[in-house]
This record gives sequence, structure tokens and C-alpha cells, in this order.
Amino acid sequence: MTLLALRDIHKSYGSQVVFHNLNAQFHPGQRVGLIGPNGSGKTTLFRLILDQIQPDMGQITRARNLRIGYLAQEPQLAPGRTVIEEMHEGLGDTLTMHHRLETLSNELAALSGDKLHSAMKEYDRLTHAFESAGGYSFEAKVKSTLAGLGLPPELFEAKVAALSGGQRSRLALAKILIAETDLLLLDEPTNHLDLQATQWLEKFLANSGRAVILVSHDRFLLDAVAERILELDQKRARSWRGNYSRYVETKEILNLQLERQHRKRSDFVTHELDFIARNKDQEGMRGTARGRKTRLLKMLKANPDYLEKPTEQKTIQFSFAKARGKSELICRAENLSKAFGPITLFNELSFDLYRGSFLGITGPNGTGKSTLLKLALGQLAADAGSIRLGKTLKIGYLDQHASVLDPEATVLEEVSRLRPELSPEQLRGRLGAFLFTGNDVFKKTADLSGGQQNRLILVKLVLSEPDVLVLDEPTNHLDIPTREMLEEALDEFNGAVIAVSHDRYFLDRLAGQLLVMGTDLLGDKEMGRFEFITPIQDKGAWTTYSELLQGRRAAAAEEKQKKTPKSSRSNKTRTATPAELKQFNKYTVEQIEKMIADLEKNIAKMQEQFGTEEFYRSADKFAALQADFNAAKHHLELLYKAWEFRNQ
Repeated sequence: MTLLALRDIHKSYGSQVVFHNLNAQFHPGQRVGLIGPNGSGKTTLFRLILDQIQPDMGQITRARNLRIGYLAQEPQLAPGRTVIEEMHEGLGDTLTMHHRLETLSNELAALSGDKLHSAMKEYDRLTHAFESAGGYSFEAKVKSTLAGLGLPPELFEAKVAALSGGQRSRLALAKILIAETDLLLLDEPTNHLDLQATQWLEKFLANSGRAVILVSHDRFLLDAVAERILELDQKRARSWRGNYSRYVETKEILNLQLERQHRKRSDFVTHELDFIARNKDQEGMRGTARGRKTRLLKMLKANPDYLEKPTEQKTIQFSFAKARGKSELICRAENLSKAFGPITLFNELSFDLYRGSFLGITGPNGTGKSTLLKLALGQLAADAGSIRLGKTLKIGYLDQHASVLDPEATVLEEVSRLRPELSPEQLRGRLGAFLFTGNDVFKKTADLSGGQQNRLILVKLVLSEPDVLVLDEPTNHLDIPTREMLEEALDEFNGAVIAVSHDRYFLDRLAGQLLVMGTDLLGDKEMGRFEFITPIQDKGAWTTYSELLQGRRAAAAEEKQKKTPKSSRSNKTRTATPAELKQFNKYTVEQIEKMIADLEKNIAKMQEQFGTEEFYRSADKFAALQADFNAAKHHLELLYKAWEFRNQ
């Protein structure tokens, strides 16, 4: 079965052709990573799938009643609703069915005869549909999804208008994930997510059972989620089996094969032309030469792309100049402390950074990573201790908010101010290496996209010829080819680098040491705590840290199991348990899960009994069944609450 098929799609905007003879198919439950450089048509493809725009030519076929959930980069939310109300709005039919079932349940006792029979048929139909949509577990699903994406319970009753931009993006994603859909279209879903929320999303998508088309520059995410990669290249779509790493390996092999094939064909044509040239006038060989020329021309006419050289998408090309600073000690932090009001970001933080080293900094949002960079740059004052960069060192700074750019300056003006000794032609040549061509250089920096702003900051970094690079989320808004070129340039840079990043692939490839801020030993958020991770053997810094966390969590779970008998809970837990849930203290989480499953089966059986003649023709039996049913629903709600409480 095919959920969605695009056949021979042609789409253009004026003279700009986006797609030409594009073909793609998507199937139920299949998770697809959609990749391609910025401007290759990923958003256009989504808009075609959503029927927001029409192809100029070609056909799009959708499965009947296909339900699509779409996460746009700019979320559309109602500012007057609370977080929970917005989530409930996302449930749509599920919540409507729940309200209708409650209404019917209250009305049934007062009905009789045909009206009762008709109401029971509706009740039975709605019950089956409601259970298929998740049943009475929808509230638990809502809260666990919000928590997984980093929206804590204290925000549940907050108005959307009071949320930060990042919190709104996470709410929009949570709303899409809980909706009943067949296909998820996710455009950069990890924007504004920290690593913990990103890892939660990876597990959710991998286990959701729904089809997903995922646009992301997060290569770890594409590896964890994607079963197929769809690459937009040269106005068409090419499908690759496996995740992103498999795609890279397969494409590299294919490119080598195509290059060998091109050389072989070129050599063949050159050999034939040489033979023809040498023998066209030779006695006894003229006929042979003419025959080979005829066959060659016929073959080239039938295969016009026979000598076409394999082409790659145009990408930026750059490298950093060799650092000239002579100091070996680049940065020293001694007993550094910083707090904002009652919130301590870090206390007594100390480290040394030497020439040629790369310090990666990561951790949950709001734990002080950018603050640490600003302290190092002298933009903020420490509460205690000190952090110093070498006074004679030339520092290059990349700010994730692009505040280092003058919004009123053009692209050309921005770089000209930095290197006034270079001519406009020389500057345009440098800008061209970063894909700023033609009239792009006359655009104001405020009118550039996020990716273009980051590329412009990279141009300035390269032109400044720094000894030290201080980078705040350097891969934000960059497509994968640009990220990889940046990684190559940083890998070859002989100066020192301090980089804040959530990009695990980036950290794994480059960080010689990783500073993890704001997490406890198990990776959960804990303000003020930090630790340094040094890569082991041939593993990257992030992989080393990730495996360390897995080992710690396994050891903690084993230790907890040893200390806590299955049949009881600690006094502390009993004391903290809400009164209505204390009756479940004697059960383990596994026992509560079994009780929920058993009770859901019993409720389903009761629902079937409502529709039988034995019950709806006997008022007493019906009333007794109704009472049992209501009691069972109430007990199920308590069990869900107990399960949630125990899993906090």
C-alpha cells in the first residue's frame, strides 16, 4: 500500500525550476529523512504534499482519508489558550469522542426502548473508536509528551502568549505528535530542543509506528530515525536505503563508480577518435575508419549524456588562515562562578585551554553555556574567580543570534568594514566561495535567512584570520554540506576553538574535550553542576559521554533494584504519595501496568454488554452495569495517575 506518490512532478517559480520529473513514493510506517542543500526544494515538496500549492505538471496521489500532521518552522498557536488547552485542541476527534461518551453515559439511565437501543449503538461505536485512539490514557499521553520535550508541569496552565519562542516551538511539536495522523511532516523538529529532548524525540519517532518525512540537519537524528533517505539533487529526488551514515557510504561508493565509468567512456571515445584520425586517409583502412566513425556518432546521438561528467551540488569552499599567535596557553578559567539571582549556573569552574585544542560545550538549554562564552569574551563580569583569553590573541566570535552583524549594512559593506584594504572584486570573490553571488552581496544582513547570516559570519571569521575561535551554536541553520565543510576547516585549523553546540555529530568529530553543563550523573538537568569528558580510544567525545551515561543509568537501576524490595516502597515515597493514590503503594510499577491492562479489558467487555438485549431491556441490570462501569472508569483513572506518579 502507498500512502503518497508523486509522479513526474515539474514545479517552477518564474524562470527558476525547482523540480523536473521528480518521482517519490511513501509507505505506511516508513520513516524517511529528506535531505538536500538549502534551496533544493524541501519546503516546496512539503507544500505540494499538503496541497498548499499545485505542480505545474505531474500527478500527486494520496491514500483515501490520509491524515497529515505538519510541523512548520513557524508554529501557529492560539496565544489566549493555556498549554494544556492547546494540546487538547490537537487531540481533536479523541477529545470530542471522550466528551460525547461522558454525555451518553449520563443519559443512558433515563432512556428506554428504541431510544436506548439507538444510544447504545452510538455508545458502542464511539467506544471502539475512542479505544483505538488511545482511550482514557490521552491525558497521560499529553503530559508525558510535554515533559519529554522539556515543558515542565508548572507550564501546563500557562498561557501560550507567556511562553518563550523556544517553548512555543516545543509546544507546537508536542501538539503534532499526539494528534492521530498517518503521516508526520517535520521541518527541523529539533530547533529549540536540547539534547535530552532530542533523544526523547528520537525514541518517540522510532516507536510511533507512523510514517514520517523528516527534514533535519541533525545527522545523529537521521541515523537514529530514518530507514530511508530521500535526497533532493539536481531538481529530482533520489532514494537511498538505510539511515544517513549508510547513505554517505553508499553515495561515496556510487560516486567512485560513476567517476571510473566516466573515465572509461572518455578513454574509449578518445581512443576511437584517435583511430579514426590516424586511419581515415590510410589505404585499406578508410572503410574501417568510416565504419567506426559512423558507429561512434550513432552511439553518441542515442546517448547524449554518454560523456556527461558526474556533478555535485555547489557547496561552500573555505579554510581558516594559520593562527599566528605564539602563546601556548590560550584560555584559563580559575574558580569561576556565575549566578543570576537564586539560579547558580556554575561554581568554581576551572580549566586550561591550549593552542591547537578544541573544547566543546553542551548541556540543556538555560544552563549557562552562552554565558560562559560571554564571560570569556569580557562581555559579562564573573561573580567570583576569573576567566582570561590571551591579551595579544586575535579572537573570532560567532554569535548564534547574529548580533555581530549590522542589520542595516549590506553583505558587501559588512565584509568591507572588516577588510577595507581589499577591493570590491576581491571581497566578492571571497563571498562567492560562501555562495553569495550576483545581487546577493547587495542584500541587507537583516533580510538574509538564518543560514545566510551564519554563512556571512563565517566569511567574517575567515577574513579576520583569528588565533582563537569562540563559536556559539555554529551549525545552526547550516545545511549538511556546509556543516561538513565547516568541520573540515575547523579540523585543519591550528588555533584553539571553544564551541557551544547541541550538534552531536559535530562534537563527536571535533571536540578534544567536552564540558557538559547543567546535568547530573545520569544526564538529567541539574543547575550548577558540570563535568569534563575526554574521548577514549577511537571514539568521539559525545559517544564517550553517551556510553558513560548508559553505564551509569544501568548501574543506578541495578542498585535501586537491590535496595528496594518489589513488594514495598520506602517511607519517603509513601509520605509523598497523594492520599487518593496510597492504596497503590504496595504494588510495583509492573503490577500497576498489568492492573491497567486487565481493567481496560474488563471495561471493553462491559461496553459490549451495554449493547446486548439482556441488559438494555432490564432497568435493574442496566443500572447495576452502569454503576460498575463508572466505578471501573474511575479506578482506571486512579491507576493511570498512580503510574504517572511512580514514573516521575
